[in-house]
Amino acid sequence: MTFVMIIVRSQNSLYTYYLISSNRSRLSLEKPRVMIVLEDNDASTNLAGLLWLKGYEVYKATTAEECLSKINELGKQKVHVVIVSQQVALAGRAMLIVNVKRSNSETKILVIADEDTDKTKIIDYGADEFTLKPISPENVADKLFMLLTREVVSENR
Repeated sequence: MTFVMIIVRSQNSLYTYYLISSNRSRLSLEKPRVMIVLEDNDASTNLAGLLWLKGYEVYKATTAEECLSKINELGKQKVHVVIVSQQVALAGRAMLIVNVKRSNSETKILVIADEDTDKTKIIDYGADEFTLKPISPENVADKLFMLLTREVVSENR
């Protein structure tokens, strides 16, 4: 399967991202799906709003269990990136990271942390990116784009 990312700029200078995946039988155009798992509802809402404006399909959860339940509800609709706080990522010995990777090893995981004391452990459990607070929603969006384009480049090699 081949992935290509298309970036479309609209009149209001916002960018919309689409992943085009193709196999021999069909071509599909889909917005990247992002799951936000933060215990801070205001931060989650702000980030979700920005990502929605940039053209992402956004889902929100506040616990690891809720996140995994929503991913299971989506079924074959792949979640491309999970953005998760350090507290949620480490709850239950990082089982959220492990279970997301078990359900789909291609899903990227971005952990937003208060401190870097557990960075090695989080990366070892399977997180793809680790960043420290404070971080603006725009910087999170940039890291998200980087994770998605890294996936596209690696698929095309």
